[in-house]
Amino acid sequence: MLQKVLWFFLLVKPLLFPVAFAEEQAKVLLLNSYHPQYRWTAELTRGVRDKLAQAVPAENLYIEYMDARRFADDLVYQKKLIGLLHYKYSRYQPDIIITSDDAAYYFMLEHGAAIFPGVAVVFCGVNVFYPELLSGKDKITGIKEGMEISGNLELIRRLQPDIKRIILLGDTTGLGLRMTERAKEIRAGWLTSPATRGIMLDIWDDFSLEELYQQAARQEPGTAFLVLAIHKDKFGHYFSYEHDLPLLTQHSKVPVYGMWGTLMIGNGALGGMMNDPYQHGAEAAAMALTILSGVPSSAVKIKEKASYSPVFDYHQLKRFDIDLDLLPQSSLVINLPVSLYEKHRLEINSIVAIVMFLILIISILFLNNQELELVVKQRTRDLDLRNKALEANSNFMKHQANTDVLTNLANRRAGLEEINAYISRFNRDNKEFSLAIVDIDFFKNINDRYGHDVGDKVLQVLGASLKRLTRPGDHVYRWGGEEFLIAFPYADAEASQVICRRLREKISELVISRHDDKINITVSIGVTNFVREDSFESLFARADKALYHAKRNGRNRVEAAR
Repeated sequence: MLQKVLWFFLLVKPLLFPVAFAEEQAKVLLLNSYHPQYRWTAELTRGVRDKLAQAVPAENLYIEYMDARRFADDLVYQKKLIGLLHYKYSRYQPDIIITSDDAAYYFMLEHGAAIFPGVAVVFCGVNVFYPELLSGKDKITGIKEGMEISGNLELIRRLQPDIKRIILLGDTTGLGLRMTERAKEIRAGWLTSPATRGIMLDIWDDFSLEELYQQAARQEPGTAFLVLAIHKDKFGHYFSYEHDLPLLTQHSKVPVYGMWGTLMIGNGALGGMMNDPYQHGAEAAAMALTILSGVPSSAVKIKEKASYSPVFDYHQLKRFDIDLDLLPQSSLVINLPVSLYEKHRLEINSIVAIVMFLILIISILFLNNQELELVVKQRTRDLDLRNKALEANSNFMKHQANTDVLTNLANRRAGLEEINAYISRFNRDNKEFSLAIVDIDFFKNINDRYGHDVGDKVLQVLGASLKRLTRPGDHVYRWGGEEFLIAFPYADAEASQVICRRLREKISELVISRHDDKINITVSIGVTNFVREDSFESLFARADKALYHAKRNGRNRVEAAR
């Protein structure tokens, strides 16, 4: 009788005391190297969260972001981060820690014992792994993400049989440096192999983003880029895979390959041997659950490498005239066009497949539950990949509708929508807001003298410069012709004029090369600040009037209107 009472209490305890029960469950800390807006980190975190959901309450999963892409090699930031984690988790000590990517892994190797004494660590996403660093550390295990440099080089040779030069792109931050060092080792063997001796293998890790775009535009056929890892350029400018990668691929006259699927596919990369961060995170979480179940971390073997598979973008394959018959048989191609007949045939086949799949499930349930779980996992992965393909296509269409094709800036349509939203909000909240019109001086003379192709290049260079020189929260729009519009949220009249004068000065220093000619440009800028009850039309009219005065008073100047 007593035994039955105890069993009953164990069954109803989570219902009667949900908070206390949750606190008795294991506490897991996920320490991410990067930030939540970084798509790789977001997908990996989702994989960890979904896998842990079956055993760990949501409130017992602590998630931290080191933001190491934007604060690469920043010792002051790292010192403050150590103090924060030490203070925070001295009260909420986790039972196990999962680290994602290189920065968090090496951070735990150096500081983990002091901040989290005796806590087991499961790492994932480590591209460059040194086994000797784990000597004497029996509480650390995980999954080596590795890197697929060699596999991607072979893939490039397969898709471009006439390849003469492959340029590997990295940087000198922690991860970028480790990957370029590995690339140099591969290059040494590459140069001595008879099969690859005639192909140049260059490594670029010291460039500004503008230099990279210019060099990419000059590459000849028979060349390809392979992205290793880029966090920052030589001037410390942050490299965004969602903003800067499309700019690189747009400028490049040759294909751009990579191995980071979620970050690159759909952002202009042709494709490559790529990995899946969601699956990577789920596998690391599964290891953590094994250890939490009582298996010593020293008994859980380190997995040597993540899975890499061929993924490609159909638009980029067609752009560079890559023969689809050369793709590996297991390749996934996103944006692949489907005829009306094929769409209907797929629906019919899907219905048949679902029926067969249900029959198969019923059969497998009688044979082997473990085999059923594997089938469901594979099906889930396939659906996830299709969802990603749909999402990439949707993002592409949205980008096209709101982006100026020539400069890759937001266009007039996007500008009207966003600026009207600012005006509506600032009319309500009474915040500062300024608007400026930038016009290229004597732009018609440039077109008449050098041709419209040079004029287009001037517009591209100016657009990129305005984007780079404005504040992170400012917005630059291609308004039409040689006119650009800049919105300055939370900037009063004095601040916006200071920014505009700096823009005018920096633009006057630009030099655009055309053969032996050096082209200098200047701009006239009209700027005005928001007044309560302003409409877009009234605000724009004042900025336009100020621009007219700037041109009438000699050009290459900034005029403000109240």
